[in-house]
Amino acid sequence: MKVLIVGGGGREHALAWRLRRDDPSLQLFAAPGNPGMADMATCVPIAATDVDGLLRLAQQEAVDWTLVGPEAPLAAGIVDRFRSAGLPIFGPTRAAAMIEASKAFAKTLMIDAGVPTARAVACESVADAARAIDEIGVPVVIKASGLAAGKGVTVCQTVLDARRAVSSMLAGTAVGAAGSTVLVEEFMDGDELSVFVLTDGTQVVVLPPAQDHKRLLDGDRGPNTGGMGAFCPVAIAQSVELMSDIERRIVRPTLAAMRARGTPFTGLLYVGLMLTPTGPRVVEFNCRFGDPETEAVLPAVSAEISLADIMFQIARGDAIAEREAIPTSCVAVTTVLAAERYPDAPALGDVIDLPSPSPGVLVFHAGTQRSPNGSLVTAGGRVLAVTGLGATLQEAQQRSHRFAEDIRFREKHFRTDIGRRELTRGAGAT
Repeated sequence: MKVLIVGGGGREHALAWRLRRDDPSLQLFAAPGNPGMADMATCVPIAATDVDGLLRLAQQEAVDWTLVGPEAPLAAGIVDRFRSAGLPIFGPTRAAAMIEASKAFAKTLMIDAGVPTARAVACESVADAARAIDEIGVPVVIKASGLAAGKGVTVCQTVLDARRAVSSMLAGTAVGAAGSTVLVEEFMDGDELSVFVLTDGTQVVVLPPAQDHKRLLDGDRGPNTGGMGAFCPVAIAQSVELMSDIERRIVRPTLAAMRARGTPFTGLLYVGLMLTPTGPRVVEFNCRFGDPETEAVLPAVSAEISLADIMFQIARGDAIAEREAIPTSCVAVTTVLAAERYPDAPALGDVIDLPSPSPGVLVFHAGTQRSPNGSLVTAGGRVLAVTGLGATLQEAQQRSHRFAEDIRFREKHFRTDIGRRELTRGAGAT
């Protein structure tokens, strides 16, 4: 069977790794792919947003199905194009991808469906946003409504900071067109949780939740980023009651609301949650696998479960069988190695010295490329994702951290405390 993976980051590398683990006989193509994926897939230099080029590739290679990694091609309608051509593809239509492409749309959807979430006001002018800030109070969260590659969210502790964040999005160029509408949103306190839901639009398979670390620096300090690491499983999410509540009050009502709008959601629904004192509330929805959570979740999920089979069924438009809780076979801790000056203006082109991974370690390429002389060099803000596997969180964390230290490139940066809250709670065993 031939499978085309669209994208070229750490998430797509992890997806390729999992597909080959589930079915070693698969013939994989990746567009554009990356140097790490080249060991397991044929990489084709077609941009993930070049829908026409991707369609031609799928037809020329007679791929059996396509798996879309990033949000941009989904928002551009790649699923609609492939389905019109009769090609199976995993992901939501353009209309369904609005659940991520417009935070204002997602907020309205949740309110109408009675899904618990933070109070928010959508604003298209600085004056309206200023009034919303005064009304909601600080701390407050300022979000760009559009796609901003994980960088359109600012948590503000003061009114002045909030107004500056609004101005940088609405009146400035901080996130481009993604900031033409902003949400002024109530701040929620608690533990964050990332839940991946495979769905055919009605039936669901919920994967083991992960916890992401957005802040740049240890101790959850510094600016928000696309994600500096993640771990899976999460002890606080192993409560059957909690996961049942999330499915009953959040996942199923959201899918029902999408069907009622005539835009059923198929593929991977990412549910970003805050576990507040009053229960789980939605922070955001994404229309695809999260990054870097994917690099932790997929290695942790038991090899007895074929995620490739489930995704292929969804891509074909078949109904999937619902399952009880998907088991994990280990603990996975992912540490992201970032380039100098990330997230603002990351340095590019620095040579990477990447040793062979030690036992219990997986390395996923997030922002790398080959230079003209064949050297592996940095090509993005988040360069590599190092996933350590172990029987306990401590073991997985140590393996991830130690190998991250062994990798060399100029002014690399990584957090040393991925999973710190879990360890503070005294967790660590599977």
